[in-house]
Amino acid sequence: MASYMLAQLQLKYGIANLNRYKEAMVTVQKFFENEGIRLRHGMITRVGRLYEVWNLWEIEDHGHVSRALARGANQPEASAVNTALAEVVEYENVRFLDTLPFSLESQKQGDAHTEQSPPIP
Repeated sequence: MASYMLAQLQLKYGIANLNRYKEAMVTVQKFFENEGIRLRHGMITRVGRLYEVWNLWEIEDHGHVSRALARGANQPEASAVNTALAEVVEYENVRFLDTLPFSLESQKQGDAHTEQSPPIP
């Protein structure tokens, strides 16, 4: 069953910050995709908070991102992209998600019958 990381980022106000964020994300996306983490969808809120962006990444498991970041910590681009993001991102909220068996993605993969999600208390 597919697992995902959903990153919600609130950018500092202004189109210039959005443009700088988009430039930095080219490097972030290239790095993650080289590590097997696939960007499924990048979005911006149009009704609601201004300059709020969402990135949905497909991951192998909940440790995938940590392993990738550990391998990339000493890459020359890491420091530059971290600095660029720190200048434009006000805050970030990350969630790790699993696919539910009734979702379209799960049905496409034939996972609807393979694993039951634990009950929510």
